[in-house]
Amino acid sequence: MSAINFQKIFKGLEDEAIKLAIAGFTQYKDQAKTDAVNLMESLKVNLENWTIQLAEGKLSKDDFEFLVLAQKELIEMNALKQAGLALIKADEFKNSLLNLVVKTVIGLI
Repeated sequence: MSAINFQKIFKGLEDEAIKLAIAGFTQYKDQAKTDAVNLMESLKVNLENWTIQLAEGKLSKDDFEFLVLAQKELIEMNALKQAGLALIKADEFKNSLLNLVVKTVIGLI
């Protein structure tokens, strides 16, 4: 198996997260972009470890998905919260971002 270029994967994920933020929150696009970047940065270390473990067969796809989606409760969407966005909308955004991460990484492995 070839080596995983996690930095390239992460940069692609971050770019897609920003696009998702801007598309989903036109009125709050700056805040959503800030939260998307912060979210990705908060996941980076664990995501790299889990991606490597998934590629090496040490984690199943289901385990990887569980670990990523479990981060939802740990993530704060501070900029969107300060902008007055409803909690439900912020949760939908978190779900969308985490599902993007899962689908992208599993699709590449």
